[in-house]
Amino acid sequence: MPEFSIVTIVKRRRKQLANLLDAVKASTILPYDIQVVCMDDPDGIIIPEGLTVSIHVMNETHELPLAAARNLGITATKTDNVVFIDVDCIVSPTLFANLLMALEAETIISAYPLYLPIVPDTGNYGDLTHRAVTHPAREHIPVGQPVNHLHFWSLLFAIQKQTFESIGGFDESFVGYGAEDTDFAMMFHQADIKLIFIRDYVLHQYHDKHDPPINHFDSIIENATRYRQKWTILPMQRWLRAFEDMGLIKIDQADNITVRQKPTASQLKNSVSPHPY
Repeated sequence: MPEFSIVTIVKRRRKQLANLLDAVKASTILPYDIQVVCMDDPDGIIIPEGLTVSIHVMNETHELPLAAARNLGITATKTDNVVFIDVDCIVSPTLFANLLMALEAETIISAYPLYLPIVPDTGNYGDLTHRAVTHPAREHIPVGQPVNHLHFWSLLFAIQKQTFESIGGFDESFVGYGAEDTDFAMMFHQADIKLIFIRDYVLHQYHDKHDPPINHFDSIIENATRYRQKWTILPMQRWLRAFEDMGLIKIDQADNITVRQKPTASQLKNSVSPHPY
């Protein structure tokens, strides 16, 4: 089995990171190195024995430099095979072996999320699977064959470093939440790189979320506008149409976005989602 590296990015969520690292340590194969990129102060991060973990602190002034953090993480990796994992994930013991068996040049390999209604006390995958539910939009993605690039999600994916570099990495002009994933998918699609899912899983640990995510309103509008300038179409259309229905924005026939008002406190409160996904 080839050597591999892990990249994860974190802001707060120290318990989730501890659970992720516990699950990694219980895997059938272990990474050569783990690169943790902090978008805040690194205090409170606990590294379990038996894992080689490096911690990097972002110098960006933006509070959520997601694209730049992922690029920093892969630049620091020590092997040619890289697995990006969201800090909210708890990996199955077989996940890494199955990802690597499927990984080739010019491919991106992913797996399926299951969602927990809690942040558990440990990262023991086997003890938690009975509590997890599927994502209704993702459970029917086909296995073992190239799928639409817009199924890509940075929650979990494996890639060879040379493939990542040929794509150009994540576009750091997308700052904050929204569209940087879809932009990366468009770039690898244009480079004729295939997205393939394997039948394996991560458990997504619960965190509060808004649907639509109006808590990230400003960056979603900025990144949607940037994406349209780059690709001539709007991304995140479900969210944007929801914003429009709430009276926050207006989208004209040419897909120009005009902000009519910022989200109110009551809109923020009422948009909190009861679902674990």
